[in-house]
Amino acid sequence: MINRQNFGALLSLIFLTSLLSACGFHLRGKMDIASEISNLSVSGNNIPYIRALKSALNGTGITISDDADYKFNLISLEKDAGRQVAASAGRYERILSIKAIYQLQTRDGLELFAPMVIANERYLYEDKNQINAAQSEEAYLFKQLQQELISSTVRRIVSMSGDALTKEEARARAVVEAEQKAAEAQ
Repeated sequence: MINRQNFGALLSLIFLTSLLSACGFHLRGKMDIASEISNLSVSGNNIPYIRALKSALNGTGITISDDADYKFNLISLEKDAGRQVAASAGRYERILSIKAIYQLQTRDGLELFAPMVIANERYLYEDKNQINAAQSEEAYLFKQLQQELISSTVRRIVSMSGDALTKEEARARAVVEAEQKAAEAQ
């Protein structure tokens, strides 16, 4: 026989679970995003960022392989801890920023777009008497900023339609051919 205290705890747990499921809460898992890019090659020189991006793309259902029709190329990832701003009473703030520059290419290296820039920044408030805490918070904030960049990049990639990519590829090939003809004419 269940005593009153256990019964109350069980009832509370059932109530809480029903509230969470009613509001749409669910555990993290695979994102169901309908992307027309089903296969993508990812490259870049910042290995931790590329690894996290690949994982996020896999979570959307995009397969990462070297022989994909389209290639995501991370040109650079820049982090800046900023300089001290607005010091008062031993406390100051800095601006932390992170910027990724990337390009989408076809398998044969044709650049579909000019390099894209995506950036994010956040303020860090520090006390000069608590250096270790400030360093830990800075590392944590940079990790958050990186995750936000990855999420934005994934949203951009999955939002590209197959028709738009086909048109952009045709436009880029026409530009390259026109540049080659102009160079031959000179």
